[in-house]
Amino acid sequence: MFTALILGSLIVIVCIAASSTLKRFGVPALIMFLILGLLAGWVGPWGPIYYDDYEFAENICSIALVFIIFYGGFGTNWKTARPVLGESIIYSTLGVLITAGIVTLFMHFVFAIGWAESFLIGSVVSCIDAASIFSILRSEKLSLRFNTASVLEIEGGCNDLPAYILTLAALIILIGENATTVFTSMLVQLIVGVCVGIVIAIGTVWILKKVGHHLHEGMNLLLVLAVSVLSYALAEFFSGAGYLATYLCGIILGNAKIPKRAHIVTLFDSIDWLAQIMIFFLLGLMAVPERLPSMIVPALTLTIFLVVVARPIATFAIFPLFKPDGIRNGWRKCLFISWAGIRGAASIVFVFLALSSEAHLQTDLFSLIFIVALLSITVQGTLFPQMAKWLNMVDTESDYHLSFNDFQEQSAHSFFRIAINEEHGWANRQIKEIPVGDSLLIVMIKRGSRTVTPRGDTKILPGDVVVLSGEQYTGDANTQITQFLVEANSEWSDKQIKDLTIPANTLIVSVVREDGSAVTPKGWVRIHTGDTLTLFNWD
Repeated sequence: MFTALILGSLIVIVCIAASSTLKRFGVPALIMFLILGLLAGWVGPWGPIYYDDYEFAENICSIALVFIIFYGGFGTNWKTARPVLGESIIYSTLGVLITAGIVTLFMHFVFAIGWAESFLIGSVVSCIDAASIFSILRSEKLSLRFNTASVLEIEGGCNDLPAYILTLAALIILIGENATTVFTSMLVQLIVGVCVGIVIAIGTVWILKKVGHHLHEGMNLLLVLAVSVLSYALAEFFSGAGYLATYLCGIILGNAKIPKRAHIVTLFDSIDWLAQIMIFFLLGLMAVPERLPSMIVPALTLTIFLVVVARPIATFAIFPLFKPDGIRNGWRKCLFISWAGIRGAASIVFVFLALSSEAHLQTDLFSLIFIVALLSITVQGTLFPQMAKWLNMVDTESDYHLSFNDFQEQSAHSFFRIAINEEHGWANRQIKEIPVGDSLLIVMIKRGSRTVTPRGDTKILPGDVVVLSGEQYTGDANTQITQFLVEANSEWSDKQIKDLTIPANTLIVSVVREDGSAVTPKGWVRIHTGDTLTLFNWD
């Protein structure tokens, strides 16, 4: 046991150190996790490892994928994503069907593989990898134009279910059972998945709002962690779509006003990376190097076909259903979404599912998908940020934090507003003329009921409310920032701030009500039981 713990710890440490090095060259860290797994099983000091317990691997990777998908949903900003929800759902359903169908035809006629097995390969590679998309968007802090980031996040989180159903259908056909049962169960999976995800999420939000402020911080984190697993497991128990349930649960929790969200993101960010390390390292560990050369040509051909033919056809077939901002912008958006069709974690899990079933396959499916995932992450993942620049899809005028619920980053930044009147120095001046410095960023302008996107030539008018983002002050040796919950027996309860007995070196800087709303701490504000106060102390 101790040997396994030592090796496991060293693997995580090496993966983290290697990913830090690769990031300097713009290479996704997922590649290193996969390669290290391959090297560990091939040239490790213990000799070659031929590990083929696919059922165990499928169980481990399925659990890991639950955390990845939940975190992806938790980080999706619903206000930003809502305008493109229909578009994203179409990409994650019709796009998956089109891709699977085209790849099925390709594998059958080009490589003379049977229809059922070709359908299985098409189903496995039909979905894009949520883990890779979430990882690249967050690590590169990409803010994309035309709500493209939201489209990709929702597509990546939702397309696992259709691909999973198609994979099950292909396996049932290969085993020889009645395939019509899959289509009748599809509706049941959707309904159960949606109901379980929504009910559990709403119940969790209610609990956190009622008792979250009174719980120890660690208890809050454990509650959300347990809920992420429960949403998946309960949906699967009732023959529902577990991944859909956990994704919906993540979206609702991530966009609700719950206490200590920044701490929740810190936890799930670490779990997300550990899950990705487990999936890709396990894929590399289970690879048999002697089998890979024979699958290089089919895998390379399939990867090129996916990037150049299958994904673009699926993307541009859906394009006429929507009305993007101009034909030119729409084509650039479609090209970028097409390039973002990275294959990875979900396809790996589906491979383990297929290999742990009773289906007899003629193709070395594992080696095929191993090489496809390696090539896709290496080429598409590495060029992902550069492709966004080439296609002019990077939104340099907006703040990344307004597109995603990246609360970990928000924990290091603050948003505040300035009301502009006639006498204000910024009135009737363009943003490029205002010396805000490098540490501040104007992220939004509220002009009456309208929201104005700040650009260099945008003029600030009297009556505007300017929203800025800046780095939070975290204190130094002579200062301290503390928080405490106002209990019912507290001497501060039900008193106005001006009537409180506060030391001269202490200042109340924020008041957060029990429902999560924030109140500016002015003298007439009354403190209530259940409020969370933030105090700034100095020597």
